[in-house]
Amino acid sequence: LVPVLLHFFTSNEEKNKISALQAIVACLSAGLMPSALVAHFNDYLGALSALAQDPSIKVKRLVCRSIVTLLSMRTEYLHDHLESICQFMLNSTADSTHPDVSLEACEFWLTFACLDDEACTSDMFEHVRKILPQLVPVLLKGMVYLPEQQEELKFRNEMDLTVDNSMNKPVFHKIKSKHNTDEDDDEEDDFDDDEGNSWTLRKCSAASLDSLATLYGPDAILPPLLPSLQEGLSNADPWIQEASILALGAISEGCGDVMDTHMAQLHPYLMNHLSAAEGPNTLPQVKSIAAWTIGRYAPWAIEQVQSGSQGHLLAEMTEIFLSRLGDQSRRSQVSCCSAFGVLIETAGNLMVPYLEHVFLGLNNALQKFQGRSLLIVFDVLGIIAEYVGPEIGEGKLPGIYLPTLLYMWDILAQQDPTDRTLVPLLECMASIALACGNNYQPYALETFEKAMAMIEAVTLYLTTSGERIDNDEDADPIICAADVIDGLVEGFGGNFPALLNSSERYGKVFDNMLLGLIRHEVAGVRMSAFAIVGDLAKNAPSVLEPSLLELVKESISNLDPTHASVCNNAVWAIGEICLRCVGNPAPLEPIVPDLVQSIIGLLMGNGLSSGGSGIPGLPENTATAAGRLALVNPNFVEADLPRFLLGWCDGMARIVDPSERRDAFKGFIQALYANPNSIQSAASKPADAISSILFAIVSWHMPENPDSSGIASVQFQPFPPAEASLGEALKKLLQDIKASAGEENWKMVENQMPVNVRKLLREVYLV
Repeated sequence: LVPVLLHFFTSNEEKNKISALQAIVACLSAGLMPSALVAHFNDYLGALSALAQDPSIKVKRLVCRSIVTLLSMRTEYLHDHLESICQFMLNSTADSTHPDVSLEACEFWLTFACLDDEACTSDMFEHVRKILPQLVPVLLKGMVYLPEQQEELKFRNEMDLTVDNSMNKPVFHKIKSKHNTDEDDDEEDDFDDDEGNSWTLRKCSAASLDSLATLYGPDAILPPLLPSLQEGLSNADPWIQEASILALGAISEGCGDVMDTHMAQLHPYLMNHLSAAEGPNTLPQVKSIAAWTIGRYAPWAIEQVQSGSQGHLLAEMTEIFLSRLGDQSRRSQVSCCSAFGVLIETAGNLMVPYLEHVFLGLNNALQKFQGRSLLIVFDVLGIIAEYVGPEIGEGKLPGIYLPTLLYMWDILAQQDPTDRTLVPLLECMASIALACGNNYQPYALETFEKAMAMIEAVTLYLTTSGERIDNDEDADPIICAADVIDGLVEGFGGNFPALLNSSERYGKVFDNMLLGLIRHEVAGVRMSAFAIVGDLAKNAPSVLEPSLLELVKESISNLDPTHASVCNNAVWAIGEICLRCVGNPAPLEPIVPDLVQSIIGLLMGNGLSSGGSGIPGLPENTATAAGRLALVNPNFVEADLPRFLLGWCDGMARIVDPSERRDAFKGFIQALYANPNSIQSAASKPADAISSILFAIVSWHMPENPDSSGIASVQFQPFPPAEASLGEALKKLLQDIKASAGEENWKMVENQMPVNVRKLLREVYLV
């Protein structure tokens, strides 16, 4: 088939060439590399080269797409041809007469910058570096809106001042998993949203420059960029200014350290654009991209404040951002409010002196904004709660914003409890309730009953609709309401039972509601429900007592790693319940066999003991639960200890939370003394089991950000003084293990250890 497709590349018919190109791209995109294509690969590349001169724009686009697909999926086949390919893709990216071709070609640079180290050889890296002086100005030019786009945006700007055209994008609940260590936040593309969800040359050019700046750094990027950037920032054409400001923001991560030296001049320039009054001669797009770029350089601004160089800067920026909330342009409202949220996130509690002023401005915006502008205000309120903290609940501050939020919740829920606007509103309410703590008391009962009523109403709606839930997002209002309740549990702590008892309508049915949530068909609902269970066990365990056995059974039945977030929260909740049962093992005795088997499956079946990545957060939570179960009674786990000792050690080594790490190791020590022979059968060689234990213990000495080159080069830290008694217990454990292992086995263990680890064990643990 491949020779036939290659033959069609030379057809006089455009549709034949297009179909043949598409067929091969489809194979490559699916990860397939037919042996016939390998055999004819030089012919394939030659044919692509010939088609690069084809008069058909559709053919040229597919040629570019073919090369990008090869780069992404089968990079090794391009190594010997990259220099000529780079030149072709540069010329195609610069083809201003055919934007569709330019976009396909521009994908090449973004794809290249995202290749992993194994795929990108040093020669490939050097080929692209050499072409950067020509490429960077081309990317900057590609960031300018096309003439037809400019005309459309001008019309939209006029309409924006009079009509709410900001149709709400679908709003989805942000997943929150307890102690999930996955840092990969799925952030939206934040270059701009004038083009909606469309992937355009402008967006691709900006993303490519961003990624290349991160890959190559300032020495390679700034020399070809700065002259064009300086010219563009001072250009009389606002659309060119806008693109130049976008480029300035795009390089902030890769070139930030060097650009900091220029920010003393550039930051006032950006703030001037941001503070410009609305008018017929002011382009909202310039103001919007200036706001976004200011957000990208927020760390520089906060450093200026903290160092005292410009102690007034945060106050000035806050004032200007708040003044922009009065703009009529919804484009300006959204961008400026989003950037203000980034500034607050970076500033943290430095915002405290300005909170009253900020809340007054945001409260006014709550009453005036519509559509997406309103959703962003909810988001900013949540950011303030999360990054500023308990100070938002002090004095008269809650009275500024909470009555408005509760009123909006009431109105929206009465009109339609499934209204998607409720999702971000409730998310910010959950964060606020948690941050305010007991200062939330005047609003707590109303909030609790609204959340319970929301769960009740949406559950009734979904049940009576007579149809199975097609999209999990249908249950987002339930999830968000549950998260509000969880925020109250965490915020009120031991005072939550009093709040529960004060609710005549829902106090007595709360446990049934909780059981219903953890049995819900939607995974996200169960995830939030287990967060409530765990936080209740941690803060108000008496609330769980009437249904404890059923709750634990349901938790065990959800220890299924195919639903990662649910599994994480369920095992975390079990660990918190176990901790409350220390000294009172009776409530757990009926479920111990099932629980231990589930723990074994998670620790040994998640690819953890063999060094696999597994599910982020799960090994830590499971190792903690195992330790706390052993603290309740080491006999619960000792019989099966050989089956999961290696996985338990691996999980303990990953735990970051100090209290969870302490509990895991204390329980492990008790379990090991209850069954010391488990070391002999936990691995094919006792030395391997001992090595796992040693490396788990060594994790206590690892610095916060260890060198990625490996443990052999680590400078170990002292054992935490606050855990001195545990350190002594671990020392005794290692000495006992060495004594029982025998000289030969211990020698094998030492031979597996790097020099610095042997030194640590000898000097600290005396083994």
